[in-house]
Amino acid sequence: MPIKLPITEKFLWDLHKFINATEGVLNFFLPEDRPYHFRGPEEMTWAEIKLFKNNWEFEYRKKKKDFAKIVYNLKQSGHIKTLKVKDKSAIMLTSKGLEKVFTTKVKLTRKRLRPDKKWQMVLFDIPEKKRQHRDAFRKNIQYLGYKRLQRSIWVCHYDVLNETKDLIKKYKLEPHVELLLVKKIGLG
Repeated sequence: MPIKLPITEKFLWDLHKFINATEGVLNFFLPEDRPYHFRGPEEMTWAEIKLFKNNWEFEYRKKKKDFAKIVYNLKQSGHIKTLKVKDKSAIMLTSKGLEKVFTTKVKLTRKRLRPDKKWQMVLFDIPEKKRQHRDAFRKNIQYLGYKRLQRSIWVCHYDVLNETKDLIKKYKLEPHVELLLVKKIGLG
């Protein structure tokens, strides 16, 4: 089993601070109403600098509170857990969290039609003792764009062969799944 490096809470906060800080600075120096005009510090009045600082601090506190709420909810739902590493607190993804990340990645896969106009077909006969893996596999191939032809036969006209192979490997279903490439579906 590969070792997963813990992501410390400090690292997450630092990342959160950096993203928020750069977002606020860019929005201030590159106003949306004049996207091609860079506004340098010499153009700013003291009142604008003070206003910018106050707005930035308010947004930072609000986003820090929102971020803390997200971390709390992830802990409560079992997606992450806190543990001690060398007298420091660390946050680590649980297996449930890893599954959520994987499923989200599959959902966000860009789907392109196959240039050869062929259909990817998946045939499977997964035993009952692997029911959870079978259900997760079915759910994920639907996210990739597969449509059910029969209970254990699914087809897709998108170019998602590599993603399908990744799913088969992830759930260790190699002996139970066959992949085919077909010219057309149906009669005629």
